[in-house]
Amino acid sequence: MAPDGRPDVEVLEFFRSAAFQSLAAGSQESYAPDIQLFLSFLSVQGIDWRAATFEHLADYEFWRRRDQQNPDRVGAGTFSRDLAAIKKFYDWQQWRGNVAASPIGPRTPSSTGDSSSRLQPSAVRSVQLKWLTPRAYRRWRDVGIGGYRGDGRRDATWRGRNDGRNLAFAEALWSSGLRLREAGTLVLSEIPSADGQVRYAKARVGQAVAKGRGRDFWISTGALKHIDNYVVSTRAAAIHRARSEGRYDALPDMKIIDTVDHHRRVHFTSRDGSKGTVPLDSLDSNDRLNFYTITDHGLEPWMVWLSEAGLPLPYRTWEAIFSAGNKRCQTLGVDIHCHPHMLRHSFALRMLVTLIYAHERKMGITPAERREYRHIFGDPWVLVQTLLGHANLETTRECYLEPVSGLQVDLFLNDDSTDDTSITDFITHIAATAPGIVDVVCHEDGTSVT
Repeated sequence: MAPDGRPDVEVLEFFRSAAFQSLAAGSQESYAPDIQLFLSFLSVQGIDWRAATFEHLADYEFWRRRDQQNPDRVGAGTFSRDLAAIKKFYDWQQWRGNVAASPIGPRTPSSTGDSSSRLQPSAVRSVQLKWLTPRAYRRWRDVGIGGYRGDGRRDATWRGRNDGRNLAFAEALWSSGLRLREAGTLVLSEIPSADGQVRYAKARVGQAVAKGRGRDFWISTGALKHIDNYVVSTRAAAIHRARSEGRYDALPDMKIIDTVDHHRRVHFTSRDGSKGTVPLDSLDSNDRLNFYTITDHGLEPWMVWLSEAGLPLPYRTWEAIFSAGNKRCQTLGVDIHCHPHMLRHSFALRMLVTLIYAHERKMGITPAERREYRHIFGDPWVLVQTLLGHANLETTRECYLEPVSGLQVDLFLNDDSTDDTSITDFITHIAATAPGIVDVVCHEDGTSVT
């Protein structure tokens, strides 16, 4: 809105433009408030955004990061994202001819060195990650969302009506490495069967919810059993309540699935009776909320994760669920903090350590067999890149090099073919010296600390 209360058409046109709409859903969600905040900063000072200069941007940087009068100052990483959003906005406005120059555009440095590039924080780490060891994860899971107390006993006051759902979701993230949006928008037909012959089952996540790159993923049969239990218990009960209360009767955008063919095309019927077909890969997080299936008992949402009301759960809701788990842990004296993406990082680190361990230990194979294994499957970094769906191998290395640096040397120097150390214990060994890895230390009296 302009200062006079009228819509600013040129701002709205940017948000409808291909430049903005082609961004990944997560980028759109973060860029929009970043741009809004900068335009509001200008507006309260009586500055039209079309007249913004580098000096105004420098004032904004000071207020956003270093002004003691601002109680909500941000770090270098957040401000770097601010700059990216503002640049995207002004580049498009300049292309449309709405501004003569961008306050963040290329400048010739003056004698004092002033340039928009100087506002780019120099201390930004491309990644600032934390990981959980298997032991720390289980403790957070049990206390935060599983109804246990800090001493390991069941909490008699626990009234977790959705703990089956929440435990199943946490196990899915922990064992698959899926992103929050990928796991949080899964539909029933994307969940593989829990085959007792394998430890991990393969499935596929759609392009529109996977940063535009549909890919295979692997999930443990243990996690699949948690999901199956949730589907036939808590989820089924929520659906039954929703049907009995008529919640599915008046949803205007409902699309009822007729079939999903072997080309992953979804054939559906809309409320008005019209027929349609859409590729499963093109359904984004919002589209999936509107698809329903018909069973012998009636309508039910196609998405796996549902609210207590029996309606599809928007994937961002999981952030609040994990926050509630963190508060419970804090209240009960368990100093472990976890967010959904942290489980993805932890999965990746666990897989990387396991693969490096297998590659560098003798493991009963000859050097020639090890070389052949590398030739066929690639090195551990490539395999973890595949598991995570990273487009660039360097992204994988940037994220996970720090905690495993020196690991291959350590394995070489301390290799003992008679040592039966488990991967979990080995990760615990790494956690003792690597920053960012959260572990739980157990004492002989049964107490534990992080």
